[in-house]
Amino acid sequence: MNNKKLASAILLLSTLVIGACGNGGNSAATSSSQEIESSVESTQSESVYQNMYDESVVLYESGKYSEAGGTLELLLQNDLSEYEELETKALELKEKITAAQVETAKEEPVNEVVEDSEYKDERNSVLVSQEYSDETGKDIATVSDEELASWLTEKEETKQTETVTEESESAASESEMTAEEEENYVLDQVIAQTGISPSENQFFTSKIGEDTYQIEIRHSHEVDGVEISNMIGMFEYSLSEDQVKRMNPVTGKYEVVAPQ
Repeated sequence: MNNKKLASAILLLSTLVIGACGNGGNSAATSSSQEIESSVESTQSESVYQNMYDESVVLYESGKYSEAGGTLELLLQNDLSEYEELETKALELKEKITAAQVETAKEEPVNEVVEDSEYKDERNSVLVSQEYSDETGKDIATVSDEELASWLTEKEETKQTETVTEESESAASESEMTAEEEENYVLDQVIAQTGISPSENQFFTSKIGEDTYQIEIRHSHEVDGVEISNMIGMFEYSLSEDQVKRMNPVTGKYEVVAPQ
């Protein structure tokens, strides 16, 4: 608010100078206003970027490497050329996080199942793991690929059957979207409002209410022969509010995402 008041005050002062000096001051006033706006935006961006870096440090020191790595990846997707010191620190922290992830993965026997699996993304997903546990009572990290494949196939067949039924009902009533159309719409909104690329990340969804979805976004890549899966973010989207929220991985609370 103070920045806006300051901008208004300086703009008013420029107007008074114009009145005294003639029309030649128009370009100077416009230039001054633009410089102020640019300065404010730069300060706000630096604050946001610094907060993301600080959040990553806290997560890293807490041993939450997946969340720390994901937050850093979001930070480094931005143009940090004006903030070289911050960019350098972020890249150094990313190296530390990756090294810790590789070491941890090699020390935990359960990761051997994941490393050899054709379903690494599904096994690393919090939402898929929880759903599998709820429906089967088993840990997705320990079951065979055959067992997991059977469950995924059954799940997809059920979804397709429900979609065909809903499409028939929708055609008759000419009203609501089918479950598949609704899910696709939700994903489109999350991508549009967060600016997170669907081509470089994995998206997992779960409907948790009448019109609310939970969306998990991860980025997987291999380092030294070890599969690393970073949590880019856990999001919620409400159809009625048309609003995306991201879970703060430090506090566990959902916060509204400013649209890109």
